Amino acid sequence: MIIKYDKYDKMIWERCKDKITFYLSEKDTEVIFYLFFKYEIELLDDSEIIRKIINDRRFKHIKTITTLDENYSIIATEFFCEKFKELKEKSKEEDLSDIFDELESYMENISYSFSCFSSGCGYRSYTDPTKKLELAEKLLKNKKLKEFIKLLGTFRRISLKKAKRKIKHFSGEKYSTTLGNSLTNLLSCEYKNLTDEMLFLDLLRRYNENKLLNYKILDNIKNHGDFIICLDLSGSMRGNKEIWAKAVSLCLMEMSLKRGKRCVIIMFDDGVRETKIFEKNIHFEEILDFASVFYGGGTNFEKPLREALKFNGDIVFITDGECEIPVEILKEIKKEKENKEIKIYSLCINTKPTITLKNISDVVLTIYELNSKVAEQIFDMVV
Repeated sequence: MIIKYDKYDKMIWERCKDKITFYLSEKDTEVIFYLFFKYEIELLDDSEIIRKIINDRRFKHIKTITTLDENYSIIATEFFCEKFKELKEKSKEEDLSDIFDELESYMENISYSFSCFSSGCGYRSYTDPTKKLELAEKLLKNKKLKEFIKLLGTFRRISLKKAKRKIKHFSGEKYSTTLGNSLTNLLSCEYKNLTDEMLFLDLLRRYNENKLLNYKILDNIKNHGDFIICLDLSGSMRGNKEIWAKAVSLCLMEMSLKRGKRCVIIMFDDGVRETKIFEKNIHFEEILDFASVFYGGGTNFEKPLREALKFNGDIVFITDGECEIPVEILKEIKKEKENKEIKIYSLCINTKPTITLKNISDVVLTIYELNSKVAEQIFDMVV
């Protein structure tokens, strides 16, 4: 063995090895696993490849994610071994640069997705390593999930940047003043204190004593509705369209929850197959379930729209299908939409919007490329 290991390392390896596909020999794979898992790496034999790996700056960054975490370590091990095998077949095993570029990005996206969706006030979390290993195994064995997680991590970074850059207007009106330390609800007369050194010190003192002049807001409850996503999972959506649309949907859901709105996801094909209501952050296991489910039937617009109108909030309708709704039913939907004062955003993937969608939608976006730039455009438009 090139790397020194102890009984604990060996026990973890024995527990994890059944989850890994062996692209290299079991002995070589075990060495790679220890590289990612162990806190300190001690070489017993000199190896040019191993030294090249441990001296790479991107490997050191990846280690901050994988060290002493068996789940991330087996994911990184399988990814590295698969790519390294491809290099060996081309007799280019010295060229590790592309592997680490890909692996660094991949591990960042996975860890980002695991951490962001597994947290939440008072929500369940798994500490059982067996359960975590099951989730990791799902990622390793399912190519669609791998692509989905990569995309989800990328889109989530974009959506968070967009949310931070947005100017947040309150949905209500100022109705009284009070003393406090809210910088968001600061009265305009307090801003002059930021320009003078002495006044600024006084402002800090009053901030600490909860004596800043704040305004109170009378909430407009009518604006505190739901956020609804109608997601087409008919047969024609299979593949990249499905993965892209689900990643966009989850990012919109997270943005909605951060704004205090519960999110409703309606999955449909020729009928409404499932309606999920989220009021707080969802666990990563539920994300994998959501990413895995697919129906594959025909396409019906009326049923998901009727289901969406049972709730009270703006609707994002994602489809690649063409379907019309009878005129009398279309009038009912339009009337209910106007009564509730909500908006409908239709996202048409690789297809032109039907007359039905044009008639009921406030905004229609035709999507020809499934990439980050278009996702960014959607987050800008909807949020």
